[in-house]
Amino acid sequence: MNYDYLINKAIQNNEAKDLLCGKKPYEVEVSKYTSDVFPTDINSVLVNCFYKQLENAANIKEIFENNLKQLLNENACNVYIAILYFDACIFYEEIGKATFFINREILVRNIKEAVYKNKDELTQIITFENGMKKNNPLKNIENFNKYYEKEYIFSII
Repeated sequence: MNYDYLINKAIQNNEAKDLLCGKKPYEVEVSKYTSDVFPTDINSVLVNCFYKQLENAANIKEIFENNLKQLLNENACNVYIAILYFDACIFYEEIGKATFFINREILVRNIKEAVYKNKDELTQIITFENGMKKNNPLKNIENFNKYYEKEYIFSII
């Protein structure tokens, strides 16, 4: 897969949010061996389309964060997608593989508001763009939150 082409096309067409959500033509297929349900390959998109583009697009961090914020102002499905990227960012920052660091303080506040606003829907089934369904994503969000409270002393719920 040509990730350079994907991110450049998404930026040119103002469709980075579509890339994050895995909307066609930006869907990056998740391995069939993955045990959970995802809208796109979150790690591949984050690493190859955003982290590896830092030298090619000086404002890639802002593009990424602004699109996460947009997702957090939308429906429960997009809120969950934004949280999946947030969690992946935390992981890559922890292991020293992130080429930029997200603004946790602002994103944590935005995530809290979005989870509160979409709490009922997050306990239901959400359907991703690729047709896959995730039951009760709030359970995963609560698990992420336990880790953040223990390791970082912040809460996203």
